[in-house]
Amino acid sequence: MNLGSVARISPALARSTTALVLLCSSTPAAAQAEPQPATQAATPPPASSAPQEQPAPVAPASRPLASTPAVSPGLPATDPNGDPVATPVSDDYIEAKFGKGVTFQSGDGDLRLQLRGRIQPRFTTSVPEGGDVMNEMIIRRARLAFNGRFLDAWELYLQLGFSVQDNEADNYNPLRDATMTYAGLRDLVVRAGQMKVPFDRQRVTSSSALEFADRSIAVTELTLDRDVGVQFFSEDVGGLGGILGYNVGLFGGDGRNRRAENAGLMWVARIWTSPFGEFDPHVEASFDRKQEFRLALGVAAAQNFQSVRSRSTSAATYDFSTFDYTHLTADLTIKYRGLFFLSEFLYREADRPSNTQVVDGVDVTEYSRSGYGFFAQAGYLWTDHLETAARYGELRPLRQTDPTFTGQREVGGAVSWYFLRHDLKVTADYFYLPPIDPGAATHQVRLQSQLYF
Repeated sequence: MNLGSVARISPALARSTTALVLLCSSTPAAAQAEPQPATQAATPPPASSAPQEQPAPVAPASRPLASTPAVSPGLPATDPNGDPVATPVSDDYIEAKFGKGVTFQSGDGDLRLQLRGRIQPRFTTSVPEGGDVMNEMIIRRARLAFNGRFLDAWELYLQLGFSVQDNEADNYNPLRDATMTYAGLRDLVVRAGQMKVPFDRQRVTSSSALEFADRSIAVTELTLDRDVGVQFFSEDVGGLGGILGYNVGLFGGDGRNRRAENAGLMWVARIWTSPFGEFDPHVEASFDRKQEFRLALGVAAAQNFQSVRSRSTSAATYDFSTFDYTHLTADLTIKYRGLFFLSEFLYREADRPSNTQVVDGVDVTEYSRSGYGFFAQAGYLWTDHLETAARYGELRPLRQTDPTFTGQREVGGAVSWYFLRHDLKVTADYFYLPPIDPGAATHQVRLQSQLYF
Protein backbone atom coordinates (compact mmCIF):
# COMPACT_ATOMS: atom_id res chain seq x y z
CA MET A 1 0.00 0.00 0.00
CA ASN A 2 1.51 3.39 -1.02
CA LEU A 3 1.03 6.71 0.80
CA GLY A 4 -1.60 7.83 -1.65
CA SER A 5 -3.77 4.94 -0.49
CA VAL A 6 -3.16 5.83 3.15
CA ALA A 7 -4.33 9.39 2.50
CA ARG A 8 -7.63 8.09 1.22
CA ILE A 9 -8.50 6.33 4.54
CA SER A 10 -11.67 7.86 6.08
CA PRO A 11 -11.11 10.59 8.72
CA ALA A 12 -13.08 8.56 11.32
CA LEU A 13 -10.79 5.53 10.83
CA ALA A 14 -7.74 7.80 11.02
CA ARG A 15 -8.91 9.25 14.38
CA SER A 16 -9.61 5.75 15.74
CA THR A 17 -6.16 4.58 14.67
CA THR A 18 -4.52 7.61 16.29
CA ALA A 19 -6.38 7.01 19.60
CA LEU A 20 -5.31 3.34 19.55
CA VAL A 21 -1.67 4.30 18.99
CA LEU A 22 -1.80 6.80 21.89
CA LEU A 23 -3.34 4.16 24.16
CA CYS A 24 -0.76 1.54 23.24
CA SER A 25 2.13 4.00 23.69
CA SER A 26 1.28 4.22 27.41
CA THR A 27 1.80 0.44 27.95
CA PRO A 28 5.07 -1.47 28.38
CA ALA A 29 4.43 -3.34 25.12
CA ALA A 30 4.50 -0.07 23.19
CA ALA A 31 8.03 0.57 24.40
CA GLN A 32 9.19 -2.69 22.76
CA ALA A 33 7.59 -2.01 19.35
CA GLU A 34 9.98 -1.98 16.38
CA PRO A 35 10.66 1.51 14.94
CA GLN A 36 9.42 2.32 11.42
CA PRO A 37 12.08 2.75 8.73
CA ALA A 38 13.39 6.31 8.65
CA THR A 39 13.06 6.47 4.86
CA GLN A 40 9.30 5.89 5.10
CA ALA A 41 8.84 8.72 7.61
CA ALA A 42 10.93 11.09 5.49
CA THR A 43 9.19 10.38 2.17
CA PRO A 44 6.88 13.28 1.28
CA PRO A 45 3.36 12.44 0.09
CA PRO A 46 2.61 12.76 -3.62
CA ALA A 47 1.41 16.17 -4.73
CA SER A 48 -1.91 14.69 -5.80
CA SER A 49 -2.64 13.20 -2.36
CA ALA A 50 -5.17 14.83 0.00
CA PRO A 51 -3.64 16.18 3.22
CA GLN A 52 -4.01 13.84 6.16
CA GLU A 53 -6.51 14.97 8.83
CA GLN A 54 -4.81 15.83 12.12
CA PRO A 55 -6.22 14.15 15.26
CA ALA A 56 -8.30 16.38 17.52
CA PRO A 57 -6.44 17.58 20.64
CA VAL A 58 -7.19 15.53 23.74
CA ALA A 59 -8.81 17.63 26.51
CA PRO A 60 -7.08 17.46 29.89
CA ALA A 61 -8.87 15.42 32.52
CA SER A 62 -11.17 17.46 34.76
CA ARG A 63 -10.23 17.96 38.41
CA PRO A 64 -11.81 15.18 40.48
CA LEU A 65 -13.98 16.30 43.38
CA ALA A 66 -13.49 14.97 46.87
CA SER A 67 -17.13 13.82 46.90
CA THR A 68 -19.08 13.10 43.72
CA PRO A 69 -22.89 13.26 44.01
CA ALA A 70 -24.42 10.01 42.81
CA VAL A 71 -27.98 10.60 41.50
CA SER A 72 -29.51 13.97 40.62
CA PRO A 73 -27.82 15.84 43.47
CA GLY A 74 -28.99 19.13 44.85
CA LEU A 75 -29.39 20.69 48.26
CA PRO A 76 -32.88 21.94 49.18
CA ALA A 77 -33.83 25.48 48.13
CA THR A 78 -34.33 26.32 51.81
CA ASP A 79 -32.08 25.96 54.85
CA PRO A 80 -32.95 23.61 57.75
CA ASN A 81 -35.00 26.42 59.35
CA GLY A 82 -37.16 26.79 56.24
CA ASP A 83 -35.68 30.08 54.99
CA PRO A 84 -34.60 30.50 51.33
CA VAL A 85 -30.91 30.20 50.46
CA ALA A 86 -29.07 32.62 48.14
CA THR A 87 -29.07 31.46 44.51
CA PRO A 88 -25.56 30.54 43.32
CA VAL A 89 -23.88 32.43 40.48
CA SER A 90 -20.84 31.62 38.35
CA ASP A 91 -18.57 34.41 39.57
CA ASP A 92 -16.23 34.77 42.52
CA TYR A 93 -17.96 37.48 44.54
CA ILE A 94 -19.07 39.00 47.84
CA GLU A 95 -22.59 40.41 47.97
CA ALA A 96 -24.63 42.16 50.66
CA LYS A 97 -28.32 42.33 49.86
CA PHE A 98 -31.32 42.98 52.07
CA GLY A 99 -33.36 39.83 52.45
CA LYS A 100 -30.39 37.68 51.40
CA GLY A 101 -27.80 38.73 53.98
CA VAL A 102 -24.10 38.68 53.18
CA THR A 103 -23.03 36.02 50.70
CA PHE A 104 -19.51 34.87 49.81
CA GLN A 105 -18.91 32.57 46.85
CA SER A 106 -15.81 31.19 45.16
CA GLY A 107 -15.53 31.43 41.40
CA ASP A 108 -15.53 27.66 40.88
CA GLY A 109 -18.76 27.36 42.87
CA ASP A 110 -17.29 24.87 45.33
CA LEU A 111 -17.85 27.13 48.33
CA ARG A 112 -20.75 29.44 49.21
CA LEU A 113 -21.33 31.07 52.61
CA GLN A 114 -24.39 33.08 53.68
CA LEU A 115 -24.83 35.08 56.89
CA ARG A 116 -28.25 36.42 57.94
CA GLY A 117 -29.82 37.97 61.03
CA ARG A 118 -33.29 39.01 62.17
CA ILE A 119 -35.09 40.67 65.03
CA GLN A 120 -38.76 40.72 66.11
CA PRO A 121 -39.76 43.42 68.61
CA ARG A 122 -43.25 42.82 70.02
CA PHE A 123 -45.81 44.69 72.12
CA THR A 124 -48.57 42.60 73.77
CA THR A 125 -51.66 43.63 75.71
CA SER A 126 -53.68 40.92 77.48
CA VAL A 127 -57.02 41.72 79.09
CA PRO A 128 -58.53 38.83 81.12
CA GLU A 129 -62.25 39.22 81.69
CA GLY A 130 -62.59 40.28 85.32
CA GLY A 131 -58.80 40.51 85.72
CA ASP A 132 -55.98 43.01 85.49
CA VAL A 133 -54.51 44.26 82.22
CA MET A 134 -51.02 43.03 81.35
CA ASN A 135 -48.75 45.02 79.02
CA GLU A 136 -45.46 43.60 77.75
CA MET A 137 -42.71 44.86 75.45
CA ILE A 138 -40.11 42.26 74.50
CA ILE A 139 -37.73 41.16 71.79
CA ARG A 140 -39.59 38.01 70.82
CA ARG A 141 -36.79 36.70 68.61
CA ALA A 142 -33.21 37.76 67.87
CA ARG A 143 -31.39 35.32 65.61
CA LEU A 144 -28.17 34.93 63.65
CA ALA A 145 -27.91 32.22 60.99
CA PHE A 146 -24.90 30.90 59.08
CA ASN A 147 -25.26 28.67 56.01
CA GLY A 148 -22.30 27.12 54.21
CA ARG A 149 -22.60 24.98 51.08
CA PHE A 150 -19.70 23.01 49.59
CA LEU A 151 -19.13 20.94 46.45
CA ASP A 152 -22.83 21.10 45.49
CA ALA A 153 -23.80 18.39 47.96
CA TRP A 154 -22.64 19.39 51.46
CA GLU A 155 -24.19 21.92 53.83
CA LEU A 156 -23.30 23.26 57.27
CA TYR A 157 -26.00 25.28 59.05
CA LEU A 158 -25.86 27.10 62.40
CA GLN A 159 -28.52 29.30 64.02
CA LEU A 160 -28.21 31.13 67.34
CA GLY A 161 -31.04 32.69 69.37
CA PHE A 162 -30.41 35.43 71.93
CA SER A 163 -33.80 36.58 73.25
CA VAL A 164 -35.33 35.29 76.51
CA GLN A 165 -37.99 33.28 74.66
CA ASP A 166 -35.38 31.87 72.30
CA ASN A 167 -34.06 29.93 75.29
CA GLU A 168 -35.52 27.43 77.72
CA ALA A 169 -36.19 28.53 81.28
CA ASP A 170 -34.17 25.74 82.92
CA ASN A 171 -31.38 25.43 80.36
CA TYR A 172 -29.86 28.50 78.71
CA ASN A 173 -28.79 27.29 75.27
CA PRO A 174 -28.49 29.84 72.46
CA LEU A 175 -27.71 27.08 69.94
CA ARG A 176 -30.97 26.47 68.08
CA ASP A 177 -29.74 24.68 64.95
CA ALA A 178 -26.44 22.94 64.19
CA THR A 179 -26.65 20.53 61.26
CA MET A 180 -24.59 18.84 58.56
CA THR A 181 -26.37 17.76 55.36
CA TYR A 182 -25.26 15.53 52.50
CA ALA A 183 -27.43 15.71 49.37
CA GLY A 184 -25.53 13.49 46.94
CA LEU A 185 -28.62 11.35 46.35
CA ARG A 186 -31.83 13.00 45.24
CA ASP A 187 -34.02 10.41 46.97
CA LEU A 188 -31.93 10.03 50.15
CA VAL A 189 -30.63 13.28 51.64
CA VAL A 190 -28.96 12.83 55.04
CA ARG A 191 -29.02 15.47 57.80
CA ALA A 192 -27.52 15.11 61.29
CA GLY A 193 -27.31 17.43 64.29
CA GLN A 194 -29.75 19.62 66.22
CA MET A 195 -32.72 20.62 64.11
CA LYS A 196 -36.48 21.00 63.91
CA VAL A 197 -38.14 17.61 64.15
CA PRO A 198 -39.91 17.09 60.77
CA PHE A 199 -43.42 16.67 62.18
CA ASP A 200 -46.13 19.27 61.44
CA ARG A 201 -46.18 21.97 58.76
CA GLN A 202 -46.48 25.15 60.83
CA ARG A 203 -43.74 24.19 63.27
CA VAL A 204 -41.33 23.44 60.44
CA THR A 205 -42.22 26.76 58.78
CA SER A 206 -39.80 29.47 59.92
CA SER A 207 -41.16 31.92 62.50
CA SER A 208 -39.97 34.61 60.08
CA ALA A 209 -42.58 33.53 57.50
CA LEU A 210 -45.85 33.53 59.51
CA GLU A 211 -49.03 35.49 58.77
CA PHE A 212 -49.68 36.06 62.49
CA ALA A 213 -47.30 37.19 65.21
CA ASP A 214 -46.93 33.56 66.30
CA ARG A 215 -48.11 30.00 65.73
CA SER A 216 -51.43 28.51 66.80
CA ILE A 217 -52.03 27.50 70.43
CA ALA A 218 -52.53 23.91 69.21
CA VAL A 219 -49.06 23.87 67.65
CA THR A 220 -47.45 25.50 70.68
CA GLU A 221 -48.77 22.75 72.97
CA LEU A 222 -48.73 19.63 70.77
CA THR A 223 -45.85 19.99 68.30
CA LEU A 224 -42.43 18.36 68.55
CA ASP A 225 -39.71 20.92 69.18
CA ARG A 226 -36.06 20.87 68.12
CA ASP A 227 -34.03 17.78 69.01
CA VAL A 228 -30.66 16.16 68.26
CA GLY A 229 -30.61 13.27 65.84
CA VAL A 230 -30.40 12.18 62.22
CA GLN A 231 -33.00 12.25 59.46
CA PHE A 232 -33.23 10.93 55.92
CA PHE A 233 -35.46 12.83 53.52
CA SER A 234 -36.22 13.87 49.97
CA GLU A 235 -38.13 16.82 48.59
CA ASP A 236 -38.44 15.28 45.12
CA VAL A 237 -38.88 11.50 45.30
CA GLY A 238 -38.41 9.92 41.89
CA GLY A 239 -37.62 13.23 40.21
CA LEU A 240 -41.33 13.94 39.73
CA GLY A 241 -40.98 17.70 40.11
CA GLY A 242 -41.57 18.07 43.85
CA ILE A 243 -44.84 16.12 43.85
CA LEU A 244 -43.80 13.67 46.58
CA GLY A 245 -41.52 13.92 49.61
CA TYR A 246 -40.78 12.18 52.89
CA ASN A 247 -38.82 12.46 56.17
CA VAL A 248 -37.70 9.63 58.45
CA GLY A 249 -35.67 10.39 61.58
CA LEU A 250 -34.28 9.07 64.84
CA PHE A 251 -33.77 11.55 67.69
CA GLY A 252 -32.70 11.63 71.32
CA GLY A 253 -36.21 12.59 72.43
CA ASP A 254 -35.08 14.99 75.17
CA GLY A 255 -35.12 18.26 73.22
CA ARG A 256 -32.39 20.76 72.50
CA ASN A 257 -28.93 19.38 73.30
CA ARG A 258 -29.82 17.74 76.62
CA ARG A 259 -27.77 15.07 78.36
CA ALA A 260 -29.69 11.81 78.44
CA GLU A 261 -30.33 9.90 81.67
CA ASN A 262 -32.11 6.86 80.19
CA ALA A 263 -32.25 4.70 77.06
CA GLY A 264 -35.25 6.45 75.51
CA LEU A 265 -35.21 7.51 71.84
CA MET A 266 -37.77 9.01 69.45
CA TRP A 267 -38.60 8.05 65.89
CA VAL A 268 -40.58 10.20 63.47
CA ALA A 269 -41.90 9.61 59.94
CA ARG A 270 -43.59 12.09 57.62
CA ILE A 271 -44.87 11.86 54.05
CA TRP A 272 -46.33 14.67 51.96
CA THR A 273 -47.50 15.36 48.46
CA SER A 274 -48.03 18.40 46.24
CA PRO A 275 -50.13 16.79 43.49
CA PHE A 276 -50.26 19.90 41.28
CA GLY A 277 -46.53 20.54 41.33
CA GLU A 278 -43.82 22.01 43.51
CA PHE A 279 -44.38 25.32 45.34
CA ASP A 280 -43.48 27.04 48.63
CA PRO A 281 -45.91 25.76 51.32
CA HIS A 282 -43.45 26.77 54.07
CA VAL A 283 -44.04 30.47 53.35
CA GLU A 284 -47.35 31.75 54.71
CA ALA A 285 -48.99 34.29 52.31
CA SER A 286 -49.34 33.92 48.56
CA PHE A 287 -46.98 36.67 47.43
CA ASP A 288 -46.74 35.64 43.77
CA ARG A 289 -50.56 35.41 43.44
CA LYS A 290 -50.22 32.76 40.74
CA GLN A 291 -53.29 31.65 38.82
CA GLU A 292 -52.48 27.95 39.31
CA PHE A 293 -54.16 26.11 42.17
CA ARG A 294 -51.44 24.70 44.48
CA LEU A 295 -52.02 22.23 47.28
CA ALA A 296 -49.90 20.23 49.74
CA LEU A 297 -51.04 17.40 52.01
CA GLY A 298 -48.93 15.89 54.77
CA VAL A 299 -49.25 13.27 57.51
CA ALA A 300 -46.78 12.29 60.21
CA ALA A 301 -46.38 10.00 63.21
CA ALA A 302 -43.84 9.79 66.02
CA GLN A 303 -43.15 7.90 69.24
CA ASN A 304 -41.01 9.23 72.05
CA PHE A 305 -39.94 6.55 74.54
CA GLN A 306 -39.11 7.39 78.17
CA SER A 307 -39.56 11.12 77.69
CA VAL A 308 -38.57 13.29 80.64
CA ARG A 309 -40.34 16.43 79.33
CA SER A 310 -43.99 17.30 79.94
CA ARG A 311 -44.57 18.20 76.26
CA SER A 312 -42.52 15.25 75.02
CA THR A 313 -39.50 17.26 73.76
CA SER A 314 -40.05 20.61 75.50
CA ALA A 315 -41.42 22.42 78.57
CA ALA A 316 -40.89 21.24 82.17
CA THR A 317 -38.47 18.44 83.03
CA TYR A 318 -39.76 15.71 85.36
CA ASP A 319 -37.95 14.99 88.62
CA PHE A 320 -38.43 11.21 88.63
CA SER A 321 -40.97 10.23 85.94
CA THR A 322 -40.76 9.15 82.32
CA PHE A 323 -43.63 8.71 79.86
CA ASP A 324 -43.97 7.18 76.40
CA TYR A 325 -45.70 9.60 74.03
CA THR A 326 -47.42 8.85 70.71
CA HIS A 327 -47.83 11.73 68.25
CA LEU A 328 -49.98 12.05 65.11
CA THR A 329 -50.63 14.99 62.77
CA ALA A 330 -52.14 15.87 59.39
CA ASP A 331 -51.97 19.18 57.51
CA LEU A 332 -53.37 20.85 54.40
CA THR A 333 -51.89 23.89 52.63
CA ILE A 334 -53.42 25.80 49.69
CA LYS A 335 -52.24 28.78 47.63
CA TYR A 336 -54.34 30.34 44.88
CA ARG A 337 -54.47 33.87 43.43
CA GLY A 338 -53.32 35.63 46.59
CA LEU A 339 -55.18 33.26 48.94
CA PHE A 340 -53.26 31.25 51.54
CA PHE A 341 -54.96 28.52 53.58
CA LEU A 342 -53.49 26.24 56.25
CA SER A 343 -55.15 23.70 58.52
CA GLU A 344 -53.66 21.15 60.92
CA PHE A 345 -54.78 18.45 63.32
CA LEU A 346 -52.42 17.32 66.11
CA TYR A 347 -52.71 14.49 68.62
CA ARG A 348 -50.50 13.46 71.56
CA GLU A 349 -51.14 10.64 74.05
CA ALA A 350 -49.01 9.30 76.91
CA ASP A 351 -48.87 5.67 77.98
CA ARG A 352 -50.28 6.62 81.42
CA PRO A 353 -51.81 9.77 82.92
CA SER A 354 -49.47 10.17 85.90
CA ASN A 355 -46.77 8.68 88.11
CA THR A 356 -46.69 8.87 91.91
CA GLN A 357 -43.72 8.29 94.19
CA VAL A 358 -43.03 8.87 97.86
CA VAL A 359 -40.58 11.74 98.36
CA ASP A 360 -39.53 12.51 101.96
CA GLY A 361 -42.54 10.59 103.24
CA VAL A 362 -45.02 12.45 101.03
CA ASP A 363 -46.78 11.19 97.89
CA VAL A 364 -45.70 13.30 94.92
CA THR A 365 -47.49 12.97 91.57
CA GLU A 366 -46.14 14.02 88.19
CA TYR A 367 -48.57 14.24 85.26
CA SER A 368 -48.21 13.59 81.57
CA ARG A 369 -49.96 15.89 79.07
CA SER A 370 -52.23 14.10 76.60
CA GLY A 371 -54.45 16.06 74.26
CA TYR A 372 -55.45 16.96 70.74
CA GLY A 373 -56.13 20.13 68.82
CA PHE A 374 -56.64 21.70 65.44
CA PHE A 375 -56.68 25.05 63.72
CA ALA A 376 -57.55 26.58 60.37
CA GLN A 377 -56.34 29.92 59.06
CA ALA A 378 -56.72 31.82 55.81
CA GLY A 379 -55.18 35.02 54.51
CA TYR A 380 -55.65 37.11 51.39
CA LEU A 381 -53.07 39.43 49.85
CA TRP A 382 -55.02 42.45 48.59
CA THR A 383 -51.99 44.27 47.18
CA ASP A 384 -48.27 43.57 47.05
CA HIS A 385 -48.06 44.95 50.60
CA LEU A 386 -51.40 44.47 52.41
CA GLU A 387 -52.75 41.17 53.74
CA THR A 388 -55.56 40.26 56.12
CA ALA A 389 -55.92 36.87 57.80
CA ALA A 390 -58.19 34.97 60.19
CA ARG A 391 -57.66 31.91 62.41
CA TYR A 392 -59.80 29.56 64.48
CA GLY A 393 -58.37 26.82 66.68
CA GLU A 394 -59.11 24.50 69.60
CA LEU A 395 -56.97 22.68 72.15
CA ARG A 396 -58.46 19.91 74.29
CA PRO A 397 -57.01 17.56 76.95
CA LEU A 398 -57.52 13.78 76.79
CA ARG A 399 -58.99 11.89 79.77
CA GLN A 400 -57.16 12.29 83.07
CA THR A 401 -54.07 14.39 82.50
CA ASP A 402 -52.18 17.34 83.95
CA PRO A 403 -54.74 19.48 85.85
CA THR A 404 -53.05 22.61 84.48
CA PHE A 405 -53.74 21.41 80.92
CA THR A 406 -57.14 22.93 80.17
CA GLY A 407 -59.07 23.28 76.94
CA GLN A 408 -59.02 26.55 75.04
CA ARG A 409 -60.24 28.14 71.84
CA GLU A 410 -58.64 30.86 69.71
CA VAL A 411 -60.56 33.18 67.42
CA GLY A 412 -58.59 35.97 65.83
CA GLY A 413 -57.54 38.07 62.89
CA ALA A 414 -54.40 39.80 61.63
CA VAL A 415 -53.41 42.67 59.38
CA SER A 416 -49.91 42.75 57.88
CA TRP A 417 -48.09 45.36 55.87
CA TYR A 418 -45.20 43.87 53.90
CA PHE A 419 -42.59 46.43 52.92
CA LEU A 420 -40.35 43.70 51.49
CA ARG A 421 -42.44 40.58 51.94
CA HIS A 422 -41.55 38.76 55.18
CA ASP A 423 -38.08 40.32 55.35
CA LEU A 424 -39.46 43.71 56.44
CA LYS A 425 -43.01 43.77 57.77
CA VAL A 426 -45.37 44.93 60.52
CA THR A 427 -48.13 42.63 61.83
CA ALA A 428 -50.99 43.42 64.21
CA ASP A 429 -53.27 40.66 65.44
CA TYR A 430 -56.16 40.27 67.89
CA PHE A 431 -57.31 37.04 69.58
CA TYR A 432 -60.31 36.16 71.71
CA LEU A 433 -59.18 33.24 73.91
CA PRO A 434 -62.14 31.61 75.72
CA PRO A 435 -61.75 28.35 77.68
CA ILE A 436 -63.51 25.21 76.47
CA ASP A 437 -65.17 24.81 79.88
CA PRO A 438 -67.07 27.73 81.42
CA GLY A 439 -64.68 30.40 82.63
CA ALA A 440 -63.20 33.81 81.97
CA ALA A 441 -61.87 34.55 78.51
CA THR A 442 -58.87 36.69 77.58
CA HIS A 443 -58.57 39.38 74.91
CA GLN A 444 -55.09 39.65 73.42
CA VAL A 445 -53.60 42.26 71.08
CA ARG A 446 -50.10 41.97 69.60
CA LEU A 447 -48.10 44.39 67.47
CA GLN A 448 -44.91 42.98 66.00
CA SER A 449 -42.37 44.06 63.42
CA GLN A 450 -39.63 42.07 61.74
CA LEU A 451 -36.38 43.03 60.05
CA TYR A 452 -34.57 40.14 58.40
CA PHE A 453 -31.46 41.23 56.55
